[in-house]
Amino acid sequence: MDEKETKRTKFAMYANQLIGSLGSGLASPFIPYYAAYLSFNSEQMGFVQAVSNFFPNVFQYLWGRISDLLRRRIIFVIIGGIVSYLMFSAFIVTHTFYYFILALSVQAIFSAMVPPAWNALIGEVSSNNKKGLFIANLSFYSNLASMISLIFFTIYAYKNVSLNIIVFYYSFYTASVLGTVSALLMLYATEPRKKTKSEDSGKVEISKKFMDFVVTVAVYNFFMSLAWPLFYVTTVDVVKANVFEVGMINLISVLFTVLLLRYFGKLSDKVGSKKFMIMSRIIFAPIPLLYGISTNVYELYAINAVTGVGTAMTNVSFTSYLIENTTLDNRGRATGIYSAVIGTVTFFGSILGGLSAQMMEGFLPLMTSLLIVYVVSTLGRSGSVSLFLKLDRAIAEKI
Repeated sequence: MDEKETKRTKFAMYANQLIGSLGSGLASPFIPYYAAYLSFNSEQMGFVQAVSNFFPNVFQYLWGRISDLLRRRIIFVIIGGIVSYLMFSAFIVTHTFYYFILALSVQAIFSAMVPPAWNALIGEVSSNNKKGLFIANLSFYSNLASMISLIFFTIYAYKNVSLNIIVFYYSFYTASVLGTVSALLMLYATEPRKKTKSEDSGKVEISKKFMDFVVTVAVYNFFMSLAWPLFYVTTVDVVKANVFEVGMINLISVLFTVLLLRYFGKLSDKVGSKKFMIMSRIIFAPIPLLYGISTNVYELYAINAVTGVGTAMTNVSFTSYLIENTTLDNRGRATGIYSAVIGTVTFFGSILGGLSAQMMEGFLPLMTSLLIVYVVSTLGRSGSVSLFLKLDRAIAEKI
């Protein structure tokens, strides 16, 4: 693309992130809490988290491979965005576990169309020496919009705290409308011109370097996912947070992410993405244990401030590392492979974590059963950090 087309596409991408995140910020963070308010138990929450991880990640391989073969990116972002955002409205009428899982699955499958094409588009419109900054800027606008949405959600929830679960209905409907608009804004973008594919672009060979990265992240994320479904159980059933406090928890996390994203983006371009990955993994390691000993919402506020810092590092470093280690011809497929592996391990991790806690609740107090799973998750995360130390600095090579 020439300079004019590149600027036009970047503008569309920024607008997509800004408007889309205004919508998703009202809905995406609250889907698990909504499930908890529907009185789903620990085992069912495990399945909710598992489906949220599995389908959007595993289907990325399929969508990424098709995207690479067609060398089309924008249409995948548009279709995937429209369908997945419209599905937020379906949650308003899905009050039973099975209908909830069905709606969540459909949304997850179509949302999987976006990341492989999006990452490929980032690689095609950004320069190598400023890739981290561009990713950080995209994430900045996304998180800034999410923060604005969370502020509105929190204020509305505070004024209407007696409505409780009904507050979610308005946010889900608004998210559907704004998300659809954001997807259509990508019509303004210019599809990168097709280039002659390299001889190796059609192969599915995977380098040891890339697979080391995938395996390392998979091991860590397995132990991360053990605790994911239980965070919402702790928030709703142990701490007894109301809808306003749930909004504050998410708002605080996003606030710290927004404040640090651009700084981390510039720093990542200077020191490399690997250091940021390691630092983010260290930050996230003790989070389950901290949740396990929390008894009031103010402690959750503090914990989520810390996770906001880790999220800022994660948003910059992981995407940068993946793009640096893939080629133009197979970046979509690479994203799909990465996501499919991560989705699979977190699917089983979330189910195992939720099921384990549910089984122990039969003969142990709720807080104790949750704490046992949290301790296992913390130990696993801490031990897995060492695997990131073995990764070589990112050098682009074919997969």
